[in-house]
Amino acid sequence: MATALPAHALTEQQVRLLGHIAAESTVRTIVADPELPWERSEIDHAIQDLIAATGTCTASQLAAWGTARRIITATSEPCAALTTPICLPPRLYRVLVGWVGGRTTLELTVDFDVTAATLRGYGRDLRAWLGVRTQIQASIAAVLSGLVYLSDIDPTWPAEPLRHAAPRGRAA
Repeated sequence: MATALPAHALTEQQVRLLGHIAAESTVRTIVADPELPWERSEIDHAIQDLIAATGTCTASQLAAWGTARRIITATSEPCAALTTPICLPPRLYRVLVGWVGGRTTLELTVDFDVTAATLRGYGRDLRAWLGVRTQIQASIAAVLSGLVYLSDIDPTWPAEPLRHAAPRGRAA
């Protein structure tokens, strides 16, 4: 049985914009989408409105939110986390939970008491473990593969993975 979350209240245009964000489309691609009404100068504002409407803080958390709600159903390219069981080292797992939870790079450097360069290294290692190229794709893969709990994205959601398989990568 799949986990059910309350229905979202996004407009069709917001859902379409969320798809572009998850696919990491360029501003040029978003503006060229005939289903979206925004000019180039309005895209940042539309994204900020979408973040506010979803109660998320960052693009990575927004992508995780959309994946948990089954608006986003795949990464933009194949990734190892969706085909191979992954057991992340505890520190990388904490970085991943931070990303899906909306933590910024600055917040994570404070959480870990490391420099931005060290955190970039953790991010690079984490993306390699998951077989993705970007932080947004890592967030999507983490939700789709059950690596993170839904409550990592939004504390009001259940403390269970999207799929009912046992969560992988959870640090002991």
